[in-house]
Amino acid sequence: MDMVSPLQKGVSKALGPIKSGVGFLTDLGTARGERDRLRKQVQVLQEQVDEGKDAMRERDQLQSMIKVKEENPQWELMQVNVIGTSSDIWEQTIQIDAGYDDGLKEYMAILGEDGSLVGRIVMCTANSSVVQLMTDEKSSIGARLQTNSEMGVVKGEGTGVRLELLNQDAEVKTGDVVLTSGMGGTCPANIPIGSITEISERRADLSIGIEIQPRAKLTRLERVIVVTGPEPKTAPLATQAGG
Repeated sequence: MDMVSPLQKGVSKALGPIKSGVGFLTDLGTARGERDRLRKQVQVLQEQVDEGKDAMRERDQLQSMIKVKEENPQWELMQVNVIGTSSDIWEQTIQIDAGYDDGLKEYMAILGEDGSLVGRIVMCTANSSVVQLMTDEKSSIGARLQTNSEMGVVKGEGTGVRLELLNQDAEVKTGDVVLTSGMGGTCPANIPIGSITEISERRADLSIGIEIQPRAKLTRLERVIVVTGPEPKTAPLATQAGG
């Protein structure tokens, strides 16, 4: 029969809490290590999810652009990337990663991924170009109403666009779709511009204030389409007296 002295009992009793504490610290360290490992796994999985979302968005963009080409076989199109935007509050422009060396020229029309109008090239270098958005105050584009083909001009207002009809007595209502007219020779005809959202009373110059909501998402441009053919025939309206 083993005999345990009172001293040994006392020592064991005294060391018991210490051993428990060491075990607790060991368990705590293991738990923290497991937590950190799980956090890294979550981070990796989130990155994979984000990459998957990016891939899906890119796929959708490409599919939309393919559809634009299929619906407009008469056009020659080039997909390009947006690489910059203007920091000047007085200008509404973006920069794309293609230029003269890629066959681009001033005044070529620029479309969004869904085929709606974004603007026109106003300056080219060898490998990049500056695109004037249709919201730029210097932008003027020949347009027409889809419902009755009444002609007019879409002009930029800095934050939006407005339609000025040639016939001030033309029938027009909110919701009407506005298309490019092809007049002026810079933008091909029948490119969707947007829809009328507001019609105000005649202004001091006797024109009707017609506001348009652009169809293209002008603040979320990653890739755009250049209409490389047919080539522009003349300068835009803002450069000459009409386009």
